Amino acid sequence: MGKHAYLILAHKNLRQLRKLIELLDHPRNDIYLHVDAKLKDFNPEEWTGITRHSPLHILPDRINVSWGGVSIMRAELALLRHAVASGPHDYYHLLSGMDLPIKTQDYIHGFFDRNKGYEFINLWQFKKSTLSRFRYYTVFPEGEGRFRTRIINHIFKGLQMLVGYRINRNIDFRFGSQWFSITHSFATYVLSQEQWLEKVFRHTSTCDEIFIPTLVCNSPFRDKLYIPTPVANQKEVNLANMRFIDWTRGESIRHPWTFRADDLPLLDSVPHLWARKFDETVDEEIIEALYRKLKPAQ
Repeated sequence: MGKHAYLILAHKNLRQLRKLIELLDHPRNDIYLHVDAKLKDFNPEEWTGITRHSPLHILPDRINVSWGGVSIMRAELALLRHAVASGPHDYYHLLSGMDLPIKTQDYIHGFFDRNKGYEFINLWQFKKSTLSRFRYYTVFPEGEGRFRTRIINHIFKGLQMLVGYRINRNIDFRFGSQWFSITHSFATYVLSQEQWLEKVFRHTSTCDEIFIPTLVCNSPFRDKLYIPTPVANQKEVNLANMRFIDWTRGESIRHPWTFRADDLPLLDSVPHLWARKFDETVDEEIIEALYRKLKPAQ
């Protein structure tokens, strides 16, 4: 039975992150962690020995990650590079530090053993507003999360529209969820395209939902998508990446719902393997409940 690699992008809530890592601690898992450089109270030495079965690899070169920035793509690729270099692994699962499994690790491994070879990537149909992310030059690609730089980006994109200026004209872009579970073959292919990805996306915005869907749909790996048909919008839940994410109740158009204790029966009822998002500063009770339910016996 092959091993799995968990790739974790973390930026806050270290107590919650520790629980996530403990829930992933399993003989068939290797864990790779990237912690945002802005999180100043993270000390790698304090995380030594928190796993018993899974090697925990903390990336030494921490990237300053911005919401919607190209830095997210670069952090994901850094995680993939480290995991592939110490692989191969049957699957590479990208999670946020705000995610949690909602099934046991044995159940998750059994699912992927039965469906080995498929790529688990959730595709969405483009919205008109999404097209400007990659069609027009973004002055501040790390600035979409800040009011002033976002306004400047939008003004400059508007000027490009007026004069008919475009970048990336001959690329068949696709759109989907950032979070994925992919095979070693596709992970290796993604890394082979790093130079192209940097060239294409370095002056785009919010490319984390674009670059993996674009790569898979423009390669032979599209024939191995678990669910190849894009959904109409992100609020439509399906099993394409096996993550349960509730966009119907999100606090804003940019963020999905943060689960509360009352949502535990809902999470118990769905067939997905992981869910997002959780936040210990919003509701710690549901995190504790899933932790107690799923923590492996020592």
